[in-house]
Amino acid sequence: MYAVIMAGGSGTRLWPRSRQNRPKQFQALYSDRTLLQETVRRIEPLVRREDIYVIANRSHEPIVKEQLPWLPPENWIGEPVAKDTAPAVGIAATVIHSKDPNAIILVTPADHIITKEMLFRRLLKVAEKVASEGPNVVTIGIRPTCPETGYGYIQMSDAHRTIDDIDVHEVISFKEKPDLRTAEEYVSSWHYVWNSGMFIWSAQTILDLYKAHAPDIYRLMMRFKNAIGTPDEQTVLEEVYEAFPKISVDYAILEHADNIHVIPAAIGWSDLGSWSALHEIMDADENGNTVVGSHVGIDTHNCLIHSRDRLIATIGLDNMIIVDGGDVILVLPNGRSQDIKALLEELKKQGKEQYL
Repeated sequence: MYAVIMAGGSGTRLWPRSRQNRPKQFQALYSDRTLLQETVRRIEPLVRREDIYVIANRSHEPIVKEQLPWLPPENWIGEPVAKDTAPAVGIAATVIHSKDPNAIILVTPADHIITKEMLFRRLLKVAEKVASEGPNVVTIGIRPTCPETGYGYIQMSDAHRTIDDIDVHEVISFKEKPDLRTAEEYVSSWHYVWNSGMFIWSAQTILDLYKAHAPDIYRLMMRFKNAIGTPDEQTVLEEVYEAFPKISVDYAILEHADNIHVIPAAIGWSDLGSWSALHEIMDADENGNTVVGSHVGIDTHNCLIHSRDRLIATIGLDNMIIVDGGDVILVLPNGRSQDIKALLEELKKQGKEQYL
């Protein structure tokens, strides 16, 4: 199996640790490894290092090489500009197909947390088997724990088969992020799972899907494929990215494809989309506090306290988030973590871009 780690994205909701020059995927937020390094460590028992590819904005190449010094130069794909996931997935599949047309590819984001790693790898082995049987697409769906409105959903059919005690369902449809009432209906039906953004397919299958459902993108992919290994490779990559539409792989490919399967999973997954999400997934102390770094508190309960080097001291706080970002300290109630984007807009208005 090959792996493509999608390491783009800005991670603005985890400001002030996540910054424009070093977004959340390159930060160590819950262990001594960065989220990118954790992603690699999680899949290494199944994927050889020489078969791991990373795609991210070209400006982040030094960070990727710093954190993954063993990554072969040809396994780094630097996007000249962000054009969403359809171009990124297409280019990565093109690179791998040119090396191994029979490759089975795992596509995974770089910034997710999965706590039940052995179960996750069992699911991947089953997904690899299904993907190798024919022109099948397999995705990992997350069993909902609440009516979340921030995720897309996947509608599963009752039709399924069991491989090594793992259920593999046929997919009926992909659903965009719902309103609360719709999300409640999805969760109560048990036919819906969260879309994790993880996919497993063969290199040939995904190229065929682009040819069938996104021919304009496919033609640009083939133009780039012809340039791989030549002196013009990077120039052609820039030219095709300029021409790519900005569109997700869900819209461009998956909503139109057949033979899609989903493995519903309860693997301790989080996309770490907010400080509140980190608070929920980490172990709390006897006072309900989740602490990364150094903290001394009196009458402090149910708080997330995240520091780099300095001690954070608290008195009489409940259900708060405190984050030391070095040159910035963020303090907010736990339920307001989704409002950080509005705060960043206020920083821009006040001309404080140096803190972004």
